Amino acid sequence: MSASSKLPLSPDPSGEFEQAAPEAILFAMFDGDDRIACRVDWSALRDRAIADGTDPNDLAGTFKRHRATIEQIASEQFDAGTEMPTVWSGTPAAPWGERSSSP
Repeated sequence: MSASSKLPLSPDPSGEFEQAAPEAILFAMFDGDDRIACRVDWSALRDRAIADGTDPNDLAGTFKRHRATIEQIASEQFDAGTEMPTVWSGTPAAPWGERSSSP
């Protein structure tokens, strides 16, 4: 499959991710059988944690709470032609609070 097929990416069933020092969390999604590398910048996670009123240094916790929204943003970027989707503080999208699946 390719980005031109406009099918949403699917999450990595392993749920694994990596904190890539010093700037981002890396995670994978899949386009059919093709593994797509994605990332979310620490600044975006810190900004989200501050907006949530949680610890801005708990990057993994913020990522886990908002993973579904982050994956949706990455999938939309991939569908728009971005080879390595990156969620950053200035990512043009609805505020995470409006899209989040967190409780």
